[in-house]
Amino acid sequence: MERTVVRCAEGHLFSTATFPMQNLGPRRLGPGRLIRCPLCARLRSSVPADLGTLTGEQIQQALRREAAEFLA
Repeated sequence: MERTVVRCAEGHLFSTATFPMQNLGPRRLGPGRLIRCPLCARLRSSVPADLGTLTGEQIQQALRREAAEFLA
């Protein structure tokens, strides 16, 4: 299963199984999703990380940290 590296509002990097873009009628809800961050264990708005700005080590560490589930 493909994993997406995301960054929470606190700046923590982790991964999730999917990162669906959600729509509400004709308008997009935005790029962020509420996900429980595995590092601070709090619900945080998270967005896909820009992989071009991360080192290979940061990406590997994020892929080892997995979010539990999507909430919104």
